[in-house]
Amino acid sequence: MQNIESRIKDLKDAAEKLSIKIEVANLNDQEFSIQSGYCKLNGEDLIILDKNLPNEEHMAVIFNTLKKFNLDNIYVADWIREKMETNKSTGTE
Repeated sequence: MQNIESRIKDLKDAAEKLSIKIEVANLNDQEFSIQSGYCKLNGEDLIILDKNLPNEEHMAVIFNTLKKFNLDNIYVADWIREKMETNKSTGTE
């Protein structure tokens, strides 16, 4: 079993191949409430991660974003494909 840091790196690598930028920021200091997640900013795909959240949350946010994209033409780690297949067959999000 891979450690969580290497899994996050796999997810970030896949996001980079899809030209999805990932920003880690302190979201507690904002004037208005911002949550970790995916958005489009000036036509660019962006994932914002709250640096105060645990790595498991970061993993979930990136993974759930990647599920929205077609990953057929890029290399992604085997465990990511397996998890996506498992999610599809069980119907879980």
